[in-house]
Amino acid sequence: MPVVRHWQCGSRNFSLDQPLVMGILNVTPDSFSDGGEHNSFQSAVAWGRMMVAQGADIVDVGGESTRPNAEPVSEQEELDRVIPVVEALSRQGCTVSVDTSRASVMLESVKAGACILNDVRAFTEPGALDAAASTDAGLIIMHGWKAAEEDRRQAGEGSLIESIIGYLKARQTLLESKGVDPARICWDPGFGFGKTVRQNFEILAATSRFVKEGQPFLMALSRKSSLGAVTGVEVPARRVAASVAGALIAIERGAQLVRVHDVAETIQAIKVLQAVRSSSDNKQ
Repeated sequence: MPVVRHWQCGSRNFSLDQPLVMGILNVTPDSFSDGGEHNSFQSAVAWGRMMVAQGADIVDVGGESTRPNAEPVSEQEELDRVIPVVEALSRQGCTVSVDTSRASVMLESVKAGACILNDVRAFTEPGALDAAASTDAGLIIMHGWKAAEEDRRQAGEGSLIESIIGYLKARQTLLESKGVDPARICWDPGFGFGKTVRQNFEILAATSRFVKEGQPFLMALSRKSSLGAVTGVEVPARRVAASVAGALIAIERGAQLVRVHDVAETIQAIKVLQAVRSSSDNKQ
């Protein structure tokens, strides 16, 4: 199957000929790496604009932490955290994604200007599938906690990579049955969600296998605990070098999008990779 070249997200048709950088904007007090840093309206909008100025193509706004054992957030609280920030950034010309699993937040986010819905639960929560299908937003489906738990229950019935691909295909089929154009759907294998350290790096190593399936492919490993496990760096905010290295490995193996905390540093690394690729192309 040919490598996909475009990702349709509402009125935006992203070219995937060059990697896209999605900057993480957690408007939460308890996210694993940057909780509390941007959870006021003013600081959130300022940081979102800063990431765009640094080169981020997309700002991914999340109002509920997805770390293990995070405190649940009410629907109204998530809306109150997310929607004003989405509205402000969208009005200022930023391309906004919203990291949510709730149907109501999806619908209100798109009304507020978001053009991408990023769901770590792959649109499995009540009403989420229909809500996503009723929009024209780009959709990111992820192999998350519940999917990883199901894989553990079926241990020995296939490889990790093929299990993840099978799950993402099944979720995509359901979206397509609701009328969603496959050109809107991006895959995320769920690095860090219910996998062991070894499995997470197996996923990263297999990036090119996922890309061959022909959907836009996102790698989101920024500052995660598996990076700390192999580097010995305990504080997530100090895992910048490891995060950039992981993002660059994913891009070199074909990933078209990376979701990161450290936009400027990631952009620098990508520019070096692009210079090398350009030099190599010129010699051929």
